Amino acid sequence: MVTVLLTGVGGAAGIGAIGSLRRTTDHELIGVDMDPEAAGLFMADAAATVPPATADDWVEAMVRIATRHDVDVIVPTVDEEIPRLPELRSALPEVGIVAPRQAVVAVARDKYRTSRVLEAAGHAVPRTWLGTAAEEIPDDAYPLIGKPRAGRGSRGIERLDSAAELPGFVAEVDDPEQVVLQERIDGTEYTTSVVATGDNRLLGTVPKEAIEKQGSTVRGVTRAEPAVQESCRAISETLAPAGPINVQQILDDGTAYTIEINPRFSSTACLTVAAGVDELDLLIRDAVGETVDSRGEFDPGTHLIRYLDQVIVSEETLEHATEEPQAEPTQ
Repeated sequence: MVTVLLTGVGGAAGIGAIGSLRRTTDHELIGVDMDPEAAGLFMADAAATVPPATADDWVEAMVRIATRHDVDVIVPTVDEEIPRLPELRSALPEVGIVAPRQAVVAVARDKYRTSRVLEAAGHAVPRTWLGTAAEEIPDDAYPLIGKPRAGRGSRGIERLDSAAELPGFVAEVDDPEQVVLQERIDGTEYTTSVVATGDNRLLGTVPKEAIEKQGSTVRGVTRAEPAVQESCRAISETLAPAGPINVQQILDDGTAYTIEINPRFSSTACLTVAAGVDELDLLIRDAVGETVDSRGEFDPGTHLIRYLDQVIVSEETLEHATEEPQAEPTQ
């Protein structure tokens, strides 16, 4: 049995990961979140609250919890935590952390840099500009998608149908250099799990059509889409992530255009697991030094349908969840 600390267990990725690991493994699951009433805290074997990842004492809090519970592996699911993982690795050198190498994190967290790096390596990407280059955008590039250069969960995204709309959009931000303007590609959106071990062995690529999104995907289905899989395998070779990445693409007329990369497990990792590639358990066991392998085969046509659910807890249990660290099992 491996003791796994999962972060962000109030969000879709964290809750989905706990549910998958509960069904497919006997690992001990420690859930943490900044919200003392996060649902995932009550789904884990033990739980604790932590400060936001941007707080000075986040690393200290994580170390305290990991030490108390003798944690073997940490699985981060919150974007703001990813840049702080080098600090956490230094403080917990004996604990595995399932995340890509930091050079890939630096590229993936910057949407403009992602576009430039992939384009230079020959991968298909939409035409992309910074807000500071608005005057250089030709008329045939419209409609555009304007979005933050660093952001997540479809926040701050706006469609711009003509050049007349561009000045107003750029004027709304403090720094135009922190805005990305991207040619809108018409096609089918895919979010693909790229499952890479710490030594960069590719264990699988699982494309999932994003049927409906509300920040994260709420309706999705696995598809056997060769163009997407081939593109994601090539991106893995280019980036050598040494950890899980999630590649977001638009498939148009046989070409998969990469629009973003998330340097972590996605909220649809649970769908990847359900379809036959247990990326969560594979990379957790890889992080503790086990030899893992996968043929990468999955069942196309496996659907994810997210719905509203609830946990029912006593007042005493709820009060315990606000104590940090919280060592009592909550389930």
